[in-house]
Amino acid sequence: MRKLIEQITKDLASFVDQRDNAALVIRCSDPDAITMMKCLESNDESSTSEMYWIHAEPFGTAGQYVRDVSKSFIAKYEAMQAAMKAKKMPPWPPLPDSLRDEAFDPVERLRELATFGRTLLPASEGFICVWAFCPTQISDPVSHAALFSALMRHANPFPWFHHLRFFLREDLTAQLSGFLQRDQTSRVAHYCPDLSPAAIDKSLEDEASSPDLPLHERIQAIFLSAQLDFTERRFDEALKKQALVLKFHTKIENAPMVAMAIHSVGEIHQRMGHEEQAARCFETAFSCATIGEHPQLPILLNALLSLANLRLGQSRLAEAEAYYDNAEKLATVLRNPFTKLQSIENLGYCQYTQGKYEEAVTNWHRGAEIACKLEHAEIEQNMLLRLRSHYMAMNNAREVQAIDTRLAEAHGQLAGR
Repeated sequence: MRKLIEQITKDLASFVDQRDNAALVIRCSDPDAITMMKCLESNDESSTSEMYWIHAEPFGTAGQYVRDVSKSFIAKYEAMQAAMKAKKMPPWPPLPDSLRDEAFDPVERLRELATFGRTLLPASEGFICVWAFCPTQISDPVSHAALFSALMRHANPFPWFHHLRFFLREDLTAQLSGFLQRDQTSRVAHYCPDLSPAAIDKSLEDEASSPDLPLHERIQAIFLSAQLDFTERRFDEALKKQALVLKFHTKIENAPMVAMAIHSVGEIHQRMGHEEQAARCFETAFSCATIGEHPQLPILLNALLSLANLRLGQSRLAEAEAYYDNAEKLATVLRNPFTKLQSIENLGYCQYTQGKYEEAVTNWHRGAEIACKLEHAEIEQNMLLRLRSHYMAMNNAREVQAIDTRLAEAHGQLAGR
């Protein structure tokens, strides 16, 4: 897959270097948007004459999106200003008031943001400001298309976007491309990278069999190819490839990769219905991840969650409870709030189902409070619903009323997104 990513990265860089078009519309799915961002970030790191501003904020409405992008930009701008001041460097120009104006038209506000970015370039010639608007999710493709097609409108022969380049991600509905075509907007190119499973599979197979690549890179390609086989339910092929990966990394005593490969084998066995084989793999992966001076905490967490979910599915609740309890503690160390909250919710379920009502209720209250503070309204709502069910069964009307009030607040947060 490395060569495939390298080619996409090269394609994106070549767009910045050309002078015919100001914007490149990238059509890809939501999961592939992450890959596009990584490629853009790679170009940013290697660039010497471009200033990149990469934004991944999800698109809900035009006003919400521009507001979120502006806040993100302002935060980065202020951090850079503070760093420049500490180093006694000349400060950047002050922010226009319009960038903080919530009532300002979204199109004009976004255009003002882009043109202000141009004023931050080190020199007026030889440098380009690159804006990458790559939302990880586009909830309203029509509003998204209307915003960016309006942004790219211009008057020849002096377009407003000189010394600027734009990467505009659209989803597979291709609404933005349709709007641009109807508007007959010029100076816009289109790019549809092939990140289909077939393209990725071919790239990985080519790398795995390439004599020009070092052995460890070929093994890594085999590992990734096995992961793709697993996704596509080619379990026998995945097991064969993971066996090669295990043999190589066991020989060179690379404990983290051994743990990851064994964990992957466990996932394959679980999907094939071999639950006890899967459990042994997860336990072995956990043990391998503890080898060495610095245990591989993310791998440990994945193994714990796999064991917890497996035992929960088997109704072996005492074991699942212990695994979720440890997973929550490890997620706290890793500062992974989503996994922490999920572990707390499932921990409470295991306890409640075993009749440990007081412990379960305590955990759900604790989880709801944490979720509220972290603004995870959906998870907070789930825990509150569990608590409401408990208090209804206990005929505790006062607690039910209190929970209903909090549920209404959580629902309001979800509706306001």
